[in-house]
Amino acid sequence: MRRHRSRKIDNVAELILGEVLLEMIKDGKISGFIQSKKNDRLDVEGIDFLLILNDDLALPIQVKTHSRNRRRCIEKHFRRHPLVKCTIFVKIGFYNRRPETASNYLKDEILNYILSRSQ
Repeated sequence: MRRHRSRKIDNVAELILGEVLLEMIKDGKISGFIQSKKNDRLDVEGIDFLLILNDDLALPIQVKTHSRNRRRCIEKHFRRHPLVKCTIFVKIGFYNRRPETASNYLKDEILNYILSRSQ
């Protein structure tokens, strides 16, 4: 895990989550993922990552940088993209200070969302 700086902040959040998802593939928690590119079909639909789960289902994820106004950010996203229910907030500063702890937090957040939707 490396420190992230010097790029546009949204791209940094996506880089961090991409690293976390690669770890989840290695651990067997997910089968794979597709990361959207700027202005491609997934991006236009509000999807930053499309996770391929172990049961061959897919989970669309929107990545946001951590903000003080999470509720308004989520509400705005849901108005534009009501089908993308999973929004992950990445605390970049926390990740740079404690990458392993932050990585485990993001993994747990994703796994909890996967478990909650299967019930």
